[in-house]
Amino acid sequence: MKIRPNFTLLSSTGVVMALVVSSMLSLPVARAQQPANGAEFPATPVGKLARSFVEAINSGDKERQASFIKSGYSDSVLKETPMDELVSELQKLSAQSGGFELKSIIDSSPSEIRFLTRTKRGNIHVRMLMRVDKAQPDRLEGYGLRVVADPEAEKANAWSREKMGDPEAIKEIERHVERAAREDRFSGVVLVAKGDSVIFNKAYGMAEKVFGAPNKVDTKFNLGSMNKMFTSVAIAQLVQAGKLSYDDTLAKVLPEYPNKEVAGKVKVHHLLTHTSGLGDFFKPEFFQNRERYRNPRDYFPIFANDALLFEPGTRWRYSNASFIVLGAVVEKISGENYFDYVREHIFKPAGMNDTGSFAMDEVTPNLAVGYTRFGAGDPLGLEPRRANWMSLPLKGSPAGGGYSTAPDLLRFAQALRRNKLLSPELSEKITSGSVDTGQGGPAKYGYGFSDELKGGKSVRGHSGGAPGINSDLKIFWDGSYTVIVMGNYDPPAAQSLAGSIADFLARQ
Repeated sequence: MKIRPNFTLLSSTGVVMALVVSSMLSLPVARAQQPANGAEFPATPVGKLARSFVEAINSGDKERQASFIKSGYSDSVLKETPMDELVSELQKLSAQSGGFELKSIIDSSPSEIRFLTRTKRGNIHVRMLMRVDKAQPDRLEGYGLRVVADPEAEKANAWSREKMGDPEAIKEIERHVERAAREDRFSGVVLVAKGDSVIFNKAYGMAEKVFGAPNKVDTKFNLGSMNKMFTSVAIAQLVQAGKLSYDDTLAKVLPEYPNKEVAGKVKVHHLLTHTSGLGDFFKPEFFQNRERYRNPRDYFPIFANDALLFEPGTRWRYSNASFIVLGAVVEKISGENYFDYVREHIFKPAGMNDTGSFAMDEVTPNLAVGYTRFGAGDPLGLEPRRANWMSLPLKGSPAGGGYSTAPDLLRFAQALRRNKLLSPELSEKITSGSVDTGQGGPAKYGYGFSDELKGGKSVRGHSGGAPGINSDLKIFWDGSYTVIVMGNYDPPAAQSLAGSIADFLARQ
């Protein structure tokens, strides 16, 4: 299993997730020594898992790590990912870090734990997250790690807690964005609008490093999963036209779907809310044959015949496959190609002239190249960045991978809030959080949109991330602010800035 740069449930926290697992309860584990600073893992199931995970890495022993994986990783991860890949990840973490020292427990609940560590080699601070599997609470569903600045150094550069006028607030935003760019933690564009007026809009870094082409305020960036918002709007338009219902089964709206059993259970509502039980299409066959996948139905052979991961409506699990299926539903019900539909019914009405799912073999002006440190050989992101071409699909899909610009995303946000794309009732329905993701915190998921509370205000939108891809749209639904951060570095470069800016503005 490869460390994945985006786990959307945690997009607001900026944690880099990897679907893994671990259960220490059946694995003999030596008692951990209490760190000199007094921090120690809690004596809870998730705390024991986290402690044993770190100890397995610190041992550097391949056999011990394999034993840990067999007894601690969830059945779903062991089924999806070869053992040698899982062991390789821990081996590489061990080699890069020289082992981890626990510094502090950030927070802990029965289902997950977040903690701060420091590498024994290089004194690098790394924030980790571990989460247990709901179906197997004594095993890990996933872990995440993120290199962070020294907490003591960060105190001197903290965001202001004061309420400011616009000029001072703009300077505060600029101070933090410029620092991130100066330290090479961010490359891209930041746009902040107050009401309908843009109060901050600047570009940083390089769109193409070989030729020294800089990012511009209207550079096209890969959206990652942000395309899901457009797919949701397309479905809502068809609902508004009376052509389908959110309660319709897949069997009714797409009777030719290959898996009849799945089609009879899954509803449009389930697909939009990631409660369908469908999984993903990022499998070896996808990366080995990227040229085959240009339209939604092209993806069906990858996942359509898979058994559901759970009964529809019983759990939440982020599913790219669900939005591929929704793209096929748009085509079936509208009679139009998916990409033609969103262009004619969403992008054009909103004035989004620089947005589209441009194929890799097209010549597209002013398009940013993604630069990544993610990969099985660089789990801590310490190596030089590389262009991300090898991890990209040939063309974007209803689930993600299209391109847009910061000005276009602002136009989309304004069109959505002004009800130019949908009725007020449907605009509210799709953007407001209706499903608990089970991740804790104030965020919920709607229909292709996330909804989180910041300072008592509803902030809606979606993020997107993958190797060399990270962008985020945050719409203050009361109309006060819109925050757009787009970038061509790995997550959480853009998401961290967007979250911090939104937190700061929520205090204004």
